Order: sequence, then C-alpha cells, then structure tokens
Amino acid sequence: MAWCEALPPGDVHLHLVDDTAIVAPELLARYAAWLNPEEAARHQQFRFARHRHQFLVARALVRETLSLYCPWIAPAEWCFAFNAYGRPGLRASLACDMDFNLSHTDGRMVLAICRAPSPGVDIERLDRPEIAPDDITPFFSAGEEASLRGLAEPLRRRRFYELWTLKEAYLKACGRGLSIPLRDFTIGFTAPGALSITFADGVDDRAGRWRLWSVWAGAGYALSLALADAPAQRLRLFQRVPLAGGRELACRILGQT
Repeated sequence: MAWCEALPPGDVHLHLVDDTAIVAPELLARYAAWLNPEEAARHQQFRFARHRHQFLVARALVRETLSLYCPWIAPAEWCFAFNAYGRPGLRASLACDMDFNLSHTDGRMVLAICRAPSPGVDIERLDRPEIAPDDITPFFSAGEEASLRGLAEPLRRRRFYELWTLKEAYLKACGRGLSIPLRDFTIGFTAPGALSITFADGVDDRAGRWRLWSVWAGAGYALSLALADAPAQRLRLFQRVPLAGGRELACRILGQT
C-alpha cells in the first residue's frame, strides 16, 4: 500500500498492535533509537518492565505510522505539542495535515489517524480486575446507570466497557479531559447498531455534530472512536507491528451515531 496516498479526507485509519507479542531485540533497539530525550527519560522512569515495554512500542507505533503517511519525515524527526489539558498533537511547524490519537490497555494498543482534527480513541480489556461493572456511579450518568442495571451478564460487562470507551473517546476528542464531568453527558444505545450522545445544559454546543463508533477489536476488548463534524467518515482497521509490516482487517462496526 502507498500509505501516503491512502488517507483521503473521509477516512479514519485504526492501527492495532499487540505489544506483548513484540519481543525481537533488533526491533526494540530500533524503536529506542527514535525516542527524543524527553521520551527516553520517561521510558526509564517506569518501575515495571511491562510498562517500559508498552511505552516503547507505543512511541514507535506513533512515529513509524506517521512516517508511513508522510515518508519525507523520518520517525525520529516527529515533534509533538500538548494543549492545556495535556492532549498530544503534531507541532504546527511540521506542516502536516493529519491528526492522531493513541490508546492502550494490557496487551493491545490502537492508533487512530485521520485528516479531520482531533480524533479520540479508546480501547480497554473487558477483564480489568480493578474496575467492576457493579461500581458504576462515579463514571456514568443516571440514564447510563439505568441501562446497565437492566442487563444481565455477560452483556452487562461488555456494555459497561463499550460505554466506558465511548465516553473516554469523546473526552479525548474534545481535548479537555476530565474537566467535563462524566455524568454530564449520556451515551445511548438507541437501537441495534445505533448510538446517541446527549448533554446537560451548557456542556457542549456541538451536540448534534458528534460522530461516535463502537468497533470490534476482539472478544476481550472494547474499542471506540469519536470525531466532531465528521458526517461521512470511512473506518479502516489494520493489524500492525512497527517496522515489520501489517495487514488490513475487516472493520466491523458494532454501533455508530
């Protein structure tokens, strides 16, 4: 694939990586060589080896994938900026018309790339022991709580994480993080395959302009994407190993607005 020609304005590309499967020393050494000094310092600050490994693969995924679309910029040359809430993006000096967002969970990560501004993506394992679907009050609105309590397992657990990732994807797309209270907006499953998003008064003036997607990412995962002002996006899904190729997967959309 000519990646630099394969991202039209109406596409969002989702790149999945199973980071724990990447163990080749030669690959990891090349990834480490791309880190800038700040990233290299952060890499060494992680206490546990699995977190250092995940960080390294994540940075390699971002840098190498961006260079697939813009091959005139080497992976080590990408420079990043952060908004007031900590959301990363590309430095304007790069004159690149792409935007991206990254999410990771134990064993799997996803990078969303598109030409529309500010995508938000989130992926979570369905079996995180520290998060119980019964403990829902801090995370969800009254309407979301009611919809969850009406479900039996195992659908309840999957719906919990679908809601969780949809809300996180929206917050990341907004670029304002948890400055927006989680209970001030509601994700609805209005019909099979149909999603909705509504807001408390004054929370978001783009209420009718958000696009949300829930995407199949394997039986043990929930994956969601959010974009504002994106009426006609096409999603494509790729399984990747940075520097070792990849393949396109069928992109199965479970629900969308």
